[in-house]
Amino acid sequence: MSGQFVDATEQFGLSDIRGWWNGITTGDLDEDGKLDIIATNWGLNSKYHYNQDHPLKIYYDDFDNNGVLDIVEAHYDPHQKSVVPERGFSCMSRAMPFIKSKMASFEQYGGANLDERMGSDLKYADSLWANTLAHTIFLNRGEKFEISELPAESQFSPAFAVLVADYNGDGHDDIFLSQNFFATQPETPRNDGGRGLWLKGNGTGDLESVPGQLSGIKIYGEQRGAAISDYNKDGRIDLAVSQNGAQTKLYKNVLAKPGLRIRLLGPDKNPTAVGAVVQLIFDNKIGPAKQVHAGSGYWSQDSPVLVFGIPEQPQKIKIRWPGGKISESQLPVGANDISVNTEGQVLINH
Repeated sequence: MSGQFVDATEQFGLSDIRGWWNGITTGDLDEDGKLDIIATNWGLNSKYHYNQDHPLKIYYDDFDNNGVLDIVEAHYDPHQKSVVPERGFSCMSRAMPFIKSKMASFEQYGGANLDERMGSDLKYADSLWANTLAHTIFLNRGEKFEISELPAESQFSPAFAVLVADYNGDGHDDIFLSQNFFATQPETPRNDGGRGLWLKGNGTGDLESVPGQLSGIKIYGEQRGAAISDYNKDGRIDLAVSQNGAQTKLYKNVLAKPGLRIRLLGPDKNPTAVGAVVQLIFDNKIGPAKQVHAGSGYWSQDSPVLVFGIPEQPQKIKIRWPGGKISESQLPVGANDISVNTEGQVLINH
Protein backbone atom coordinates (compact mmCIF):
# COMPACT_ATOMS: atom_id res chain seq x y z
CA MET A 1 0.00 0.00 0.00
CA SER A 2 1.29 3.48 -0.86
CA GLY A 3 2.96 5.34 2.01
CA GLN A 4 3.78 2.22 4.04
CA PHE A 5 7.29 0.93 4.70
CA VAL A 6 8.02 -2.74 4.11
CA ASP A 7 10.86 -4.55 5.91
CA ALA A 8 12.71 -6.18 3.02
CA THR A 9 15.96 -7.01 4.84
CA GLU A 10 15.36 -10.76 4.65
CA GLN A 11 14.33 -10.57 0.99
CA PHE A 12 17.57 -8.78 0.08
CA GLY A 13 19.81 -11.01 2.19
CA LEU A 14 20.53 -8.46 4.90
CA SER A 15 18.64 -9.85 7.90
CA ASP A 16 21.45 -12.05 9.19
CA ILE A 17 24.21 -9.44 9.28
CA ARG A 18 24.36 -7.09 12.23
CA GLY A 19 27.15 -4.72 13.18
CA TRP A 20 28.05 -1.63 15.15
CA TRP A 21 27.35 0.54 12.13
CA ASN A 22 28.56 4.14 12.21
CA GLY A 23 28.13 5.58 8.71
CA ILE A 24 26.44 4.69 5.46
CA THR A 25 26.27 5.91 1.88
CA THR A 26 25.52 4.68 -1.63
CA GLY A 27 27.53 4.48 -4.83
CA ASP A 28 27.75 2.44 -8.02
CA LEU A 29 31.12 0.82 -7.43
CA ASP A 30 30.72 -1.95 -10.02
CA GLU A 31 29.18 0.39 -12.62
CA ASP A 32 26.10 -1.70 -13.34
CA GLY A 33 23.73 1.23 -12.84
CA LYS A 34 22.45 -0.05 -9.48
CA LEU A 35 23.32 1.74 -6.26
CA ASP A 36 25.46 -0.27 -3.84
CA ILE A 37 25.59 0.34 -0.08
CA ILE A 38 28.81 1.01 1.81
CA ALA A 39 28.69 0.98 5.62
CA THR A 40 31.35 1.74 8.24
CA ASN A 41 31.64 -0.34 11.37
CA TRP A 42 34.14 -0.88 14.22
CA GLY A 43 36.85 -2.58 12.19
CA LEU A 44 38.83 -5.72 12.96
CA ASN A 45 41.67 -4.28 15.03
CA SER A 46 40.17 -3.87 18.50
CA LYS A 47 39.75 -5.98 21.63
CA TYR A 48 36.36 -7.18 20.40
CA HIS A 49 36.29 -10.64 18.82
CA TYR A 50 33.44 -12.75 17.53
CA ASN A 51 32.47 -15.42 15.05
CA GLN A 52 29.31 -16.34 13.20
CA ASP A 53 28.33 -18.97 15.77
CA HIS A 54 28.99 -16.72 18.74
CA PRO A 55 28.19 -13.03 18.08
CA LEU A 56 29.02 -10.20 20.41
CA LYS A 57 26.16 -9.37 22.78
CA ILE A 58 25.07 -6.39 24.82
CA TYR A 59 22.55 -6.90 27.63
CA TYR A 60 20.73 -3.90 29.02
CA ASP A 61 18.47 -3.45 32.05
CA ASP A 62 18.40 -1.68 35.41
CA PHE A 63 20.30 -4.56 36.98
CA ASP A 64 20.85 -2.89 40.38
CA ASN A 65 17.39 -1.25 40.59
CA ASN A 66 18.71 2.28 41.04
CA GLY A 67 16.65 3.82 38.23
CA VAL A 68 19.60 3.93 35.79
CA LEU A 69 19.94 1.66 32.77
CA ASP A 70 23.02 -0.57 32.92
CA ILE A 71 24.71 -2.38 30.04
CA VAL A 72 26.80 -5.53 30.07
CA GLU A 73 29.02 -6.30 27.07
CA ALA A 74 29.65 -9.99 26.53
CA HIS A 75 31.51 -12.34 24.22
CA TYR A 76 32.10 -16.05 23.86
CA ASP A 77 35.27 -17.38 25.53
CA PRO A 78 36.52 -20.48 23.65
CA HIS A 79 38.60 -21.62 26.66
CA GLN A 80 35.66 -21.54 29.05
CA LYS A 81 33.26 -22.56 26.26
CA SER A 82 30.73 -20.07 27.57
CA VAL A 83 29.70 -16.41 27.34
CA VAL A 84 31.62 -14.05 29.66
CA PRO A 85 31.48 -10.28 30.34
CA GLU A 86 33.82 -8.05 28.35
CA ARG A 87 34.65 -5.86 31.36
CA GLY A 88 36.69 -6.87 34.39
CA PHE A 89 35.72 -7.36 38.05
CA SER A 90 36.67 -3.85 39.21
CA CYS A 91 34.67 -2.08 36.54
CA MET A 92 31.63 -4.34 36.76
CA SER A 93 31.44 -4.26 40.57
CA ARG A 94 31.79 -0.47 40.70
CA ALA A 95 28.92 -0.07 38.27
CA MET A 96 26.81 -2.82 39.84
CA PRO A 97 27.91 -3.40 43.48
CA PHE A 98 25.67 -6.46 43.88
CA ILE A 99 28.23 -8.44 41.88
CA LYS A 100 30.56 -8.40 44.90
CA SER A 101 27.96 -10.38 46.81
CA LYS A 102 28.09 -13.08 44.13
CA MET A 103 31.85 -13.06 43.50
CA ALA A 104 34.21 -13.10 46.47
CA SER A 105 37.47 -12.54 44.54
CA PHE A 106 39.03 -11.68 41.22
CA GLU A 107 39.92 -15.34 40.81
CA GLN A 108 36.33 -16.48 41.29
CA TYR A 109 35.10 -13.77 38.89
CA GLY A 110 37.69 -14.75 36.30
CA GLY A 111 36.61 -18.38 36.32
CA ALA A 112 32.87 -17.75 36.16
CA ASN A 113 30.68 -17.33 33.09
CA LEU A 114 28.19 -14.54 32.53
CA ASP A 115 25.23 -16.33 34.11
CA GLU A 116 27.26 -17.12 37.22
CA ARG A 117 28.45 -13.53 37.54
CA MET A 118 25.07 -11.90 36.94
CA GLY A 119 22.71 -14.52 38.34
CA SER A 120 18.98 -14.30 37.73
CA ASP A 121 19.26 -10.56 36.87
CA LEU A 122 20.31 -11.51 33.34
CA LYS A 123 17.16 -13.54 32.74
CA TYR A 124 14.93 -10.49 32.36
CA ALA A 125 17.35 -8.28 30.44
CA ASP A 126 16.94 -7.28 26.81
CA SER A 127 19.87 -7.84 24.48
CA LEU A 128 21.35 -6.92 21.11
CA TRP A 129 23.94 -8.80 19.09
CA ALA A 130 26.51 -8.21 16.37
CA ASN A 131 28.10 -10.80 14.11
CA THR A 132 30.37 -8.51 12.11
CA LEU A 133 32.55 -5.52 12.91
CA ALA A 134 34.03 -5.25 9.41
CA HIS A 135 33.53 -2.20 7.22
CA THR A 136 31.36 -3.65 4.51
CA ILE A 137 30.23 -3.16 0.92
CA PHE A 138 26.84 -4.48 -0.16
CA LEU A 139 26.87 -4.88 -3.94
CA ASN A 140 23.39 -4.50 -5.39
CA ARG A 141 22.52 -7.53 -7.51
CA GLY A 142 18.92 -6.46 -8.05
CA GLU A 143 17.11 -9.21 -6.14
CA LYS A 144 19.64 -9.30 -3.30
CA PHE A 145 22.89 -7.77 -2.03
CA GLU A 146 26.26 -9.48 -2.26
CA ILE A 147 28.20 -8.81 0.93
CA SER A 148 31.98 -8.41 1.18
CA GLU A 149 34.46 -6.72 3.49
CA LEU A 150 36.40 -3.62 2.50
CA PRO A 151 40.19 -4.10 2.09
CA ALA A 152 42.30 -5.10 5.09
CA GLU A 153 43.87 -1.65 5.51
CA SER A 154 40.43 -0.15 6.13
CA GLN A 155 39.85 -2.56 9.02
CA PHE A 156 42.76 -1.23 11.12
CA SER A 157 40.48 1.15 13.03
CA PRO A 158 36.84 2.13 13.51
CA ALA A 159 35.52 4.28 10.68
CA PHE A 160 32.73 6.84 10.62
CA ALA A 161 32.24 8.95 7.48
CA VAL A 162 32.17 7.09 4.18
CA LEU A 163 32.17 9.11 0.96
CA VAL A 164 31.92 7.85 -2.62
CA ALA A 165 33.39 10.01 -5.39
CA ASP A 166 35.85 9.86 -8.29
CA TYR A 167 38.82 11.41 -6.49
CA ASN A 168 41.36 10.99 -9.28
CA GLY A 169 39.08 11.64 -12.26
CA ASP A 170 39.64 8.29 -13.99
CA GLY A 171 35.92 7.61 -14.44
CA HIS A 172 35.68 5.07 -11.60
CA ASP A 173 34.28 5.93 -8.17
CA ASP A 174 36.43 5.59 -5.05
CA ILE A 175 35.78 5.65 -1.29
CA PHE A 176 37.08 7.82 1.53
CA LEU A 177 36.84 6.72 5.19
CA SER A 178 37.28 8.89 8.29
CA GLN A 179 38.80 6.83 11.10
CA ASN A 180 39.83 6.38 14.76
CA PHE A 181 38.18 6.40 18.18
CA PHE A 182 40.04 7.47 21.32
CA ALA A 183 37.35 7.50 24.05
CA THR A 184 37.89 3.92 25.19
CA GLN A 185 37.62 2.45 28.68
CA PRO A 186 40.64 2.95 30.99
CA GLU A 187 41.83 -0.62 30.43
CA THR A 188 41.42 -0.45 26.65
CA PRO A 189 44.01 1.05 24.25
CA ARG A 190 42.63 3.74 21.99
CA ASN A 191 41.76 2.78 18.43
CA ASP A 192 44.15 4.96 16.42
CA GLY A 193 45.24 2.76 13.52
CA GLY A 194 43.91 5.06 10.79
CA ARG A 195 44.77 8.46 9.38
CA GLY A 196 41.92 8.80 6.85
CA LEU A 197 41.89 6.37 3.95
CA TRP A 198 41.32 6.60 0.22
CA LEU A 199 40.22 3.33 -1.37
CA LYS A 200 40.70 3.49 -5.13
CA GLY A 201 38.03 1.84 -7.30
CA ASN A 202 38.42 0.24 -10.71
CA GLY A 203 34.77 -0.05 -11.75
CA THR A 204 34.38 -3.74 -10.82
CA GLY A 205 33.60 -3.36 -7.12
CA ASP A 206 37.21 -4.10 -6.12
CA LEU A 207 39.07 -1.44 -4.13
CA GLU A 208 42.74 -0.74 -3.50
CA SER A 209 44.08 1.09 -0.46
CA VAL A 210 46.13 4.19 -1.29
CA PRO A 211 48.79 5.07 1.36
CA GLY A 212 48.71 8.55 2.87
CA GLN A 213 52.12 9.41 1.45
CA LEU A 214 50.57 9.02 -2.02
CA SER A 215 47.06 10.37 -1.42
CA GLY A 216 48.25 13.29 0.75
CA ILE A 217 45.65 12.47 3.43
CA LYS A 218 47.31 12.05 6.82
CA ILE A 219 45.05 12.88 9.77
CA TYR A 220 46.15 11.41 13.10
CA GLY A 221 43.23 12.56 15.26
CA GLU A 222 39.68 11.31 15.78
CA GLN A 223 38.14 11.91 12.36
CA ARG A 224 34.38 12.18 12.29
CA GLY A 225 32.02 13.85 9.81
CA ALA A 226 33.36 14.46 6.32
CA ALA A 227 31.98 15.87 3.08
CA ILE A 228 32.96 16.25 -0.56
CA SER A 229 32.58 19.33 -2.73
CA ASP A 230 34.33 20.96 -5.63
CA TYR A 231 34.56 24.17 -3.60
CA ASN A 232 36.89 25.98 -6.02
CA LYS A 233 34.99 24.87 -9.15
CA ASP A 234 37.97 23.36 -10.94
CA GLY A 235 36.23 20.07 -11.74
CA ARG A 236 38.07 18.11 -9.03
CA ILE A 237 36.52 16.63 -5.87
CA ASP A 238 37.82 18.28 -2.69
CA LEU A 239 37.49 16.84 0.79
CA ALA A 240 36.64 18.32 4.21
CA VAL A 241 37.18 16.16 7.31
CA SER A 242 36.16 17.17 10.83
CA GLN A 243 37.86 15.91 13.98
CA ASN A 244 36.81 15.43 17.58
CA GLY A 245 38.68 18.07 19.56
CA ALA A 246 40.96 19.14 16.71
CA GLN A 247 40.94 21.25 13.57
CA THR A 248 38.81 20.42 10.57
CA LYS A 249 40.99 19.55 7.59
CA LEU A 250 40.32 20.76 4.05
CA TYR A 251 42.10 18.90 1.25
CA LYS A 252 42.29 20.65 -2.09
CA ASN A 253 42.50 18.18 -4.94
CA VAL A 254 45.38 19.20 -7.23
CA LEU A 255 46.29 16.11 -9.29
CA ALA A 256 42.99 14.64 -10.48
CA LYS A 257 41.94 14.96 -14.08
CA PRO A 258 39.20 17.66 -14.14
CA GLY A 259 35.72 16.27 -14.66
CA LEU A 260 32.23 17.44 -15.51
CA ARG A 261 30.32 19.44 -12.88
CA ILE A 262 26.56 18.81 -12.90
CA ARG A 263 23.89 20.70 -10.96
CA LEU A 264 20.30 19.47 -11.11
CA LEU A 265 17.49 22.02 -11.05
CA GLY A 266 14.66 20.27 -9.26
CA PRO A 267 11.11 21.41 -8.52
CA ASP A 268 10.29 24.14 -5.97
CA LYS A 269 9.90 21.71 -3.07
CA ASN A 270 13.13 19.88 -3.93
CA PRO A 271 15.31 22.44 -5.71
CA THR A 272 18.51 20.38 -5.65
CA ALA A 273 16.67 17.20 -6.76
CA VAL A 274 17.63 15.14 -3.72
CA GLY A 275 17.21 11.46 -4.54
CA ALA A 276 17.93 11.83 -8.26
CA VAL A 277 20.31 9.32 -9.87
CA VAL A 278 22.57 10.48 -12.71
CA GLN A 279 24.68 8.62 -15.29
CA LEU A 280 26.83 9.70 -18.21
CA ILE A 281 26.53 7.82 -21.50
CA PHE A 282 29.70 7.37 -23.57
CA ASP A 283 30.20 5.88 -27.03
CA ASN A 284 30.57 2.29 -25.87
CA LYS A 285 29.45 2.27 -22.24
CA ILE A 286 27.42 3.91 -19.49
CA GLY A 287 29.32 5.36 -16.54
CA PRO A 288 28.64 4.82 -12.83
CA ALA A 289 25.40 6.03 -11.28
CA LYS A 290 25.61 8.87 -8.76
CA GLN A 291 22.88 9.95 -6.36
CA VAL A 292 22.16 13.42 -4.99
CA HIS A 293 22.13 13.00 -1.20
CA ALA A 294 20.61 14.94 1.65
CA GLY A 295 22.88 13.79 4.43
CA SER A 296 25.64 11.29 3.78
CA GLY A 297 28.29 9.23 5.51
CA TYR A 298 28.23 10.33 9.15
CA TRP A 299 26.51 13.52 10.35
CA SER A 300 27.44 15.33 7.15
CA GLN A 301 26.13 16.40 3.77
CA ASP A 302 27.94 16.43 0.46
CA SER A 303 27.53 19.17 -2.11
CA PRO A 304 24.52 18.64 -4.40
CA VAL A 305 26.78 19.51 -7.34
CA LEU A 306 27.98 16.19 -8.74
CA VAL A 307 31.41 15.81 -10.33
CA PHE A 308 31.87 13.02 -12.89
CA GLY A 309 35.21 11.79 -14.14
CA ILE A 310 35.33 11.88 -17.94
CA PRO A 311 37.95 9.48 -19.31
CA GLU A 312 36.46 10.25 -22.73
CA GLN A 313 33.92 12.69 -24.16
CA PRO A 314 30.43 11.80 -22.84
CA GLN A 315 27.60 11.87 -25.36
CA LYS A 316 24.49 12.04 -23.17
CA ILE A 317 23.31 12.42 -19.59
CA LYS A 318 20.63 10.15 -18.15
CA ILE A 319 18.72 11.20 -15.02
CA ARG A 320 16.16 9.33 -12.97
CA TRP A 321 14.42 12.16 -11.16
CA PRO A 322 12.73 11.88 -7.76
CA GLY A 323 9.34 10.36 -8.48
CA GLY A 324 10.65 8.08 -11.24
CA LYS A 325 10.66 10.30 -14.32
CA ILE A 326 13.62 9.60 -16.62
CA SER A 327 15.25 12.12 -18.93
CA GLU A 328 18.05 11.55 -21.43
CA SER A 329 19.74 14.56 -23.00
CA GLN A 330 22.54 15.28 -25.44
CA LEU A 331 25.62 16.87 -23.89
CA PRO A 332 27.40 19.85 -25.49
CA VAL A 333 30.89 18.93 -26.65
CA GLY A 334 33.58 20.32 -24.34
CA ALA A 335 31.19 21.43 -21.57
CA ASN A 336 32.69 21.20 -18.10
CA ASP A 337 29.99 22.82 -15.93
CA ILE A 338 26.29 22.32 -16.64
CA SER A 339 22.84 22.48 -15.06
CA VAL A 340 19.94 20.24 -16.07
CA ASN A 341 16.27 20.97 -15.35
CA THR A 342 13.44 18.51 -14.88
CA GLU A 343 12.56 18.69 -18.59
CA GLY A 344 16.05 17.45 -19.44
CA GLN A 345 17.20 20.79 -20.80
CA VAL A 346 20.97 21.21 -20.48
CA LEU A 347 22.27 24.68 -19.58
CA ILE A 348 25.97 25.58 -19.73
CA ASN A 349 27.21 27.40 -16.62
CA HIS A 350 29.70 30.21 -17.05
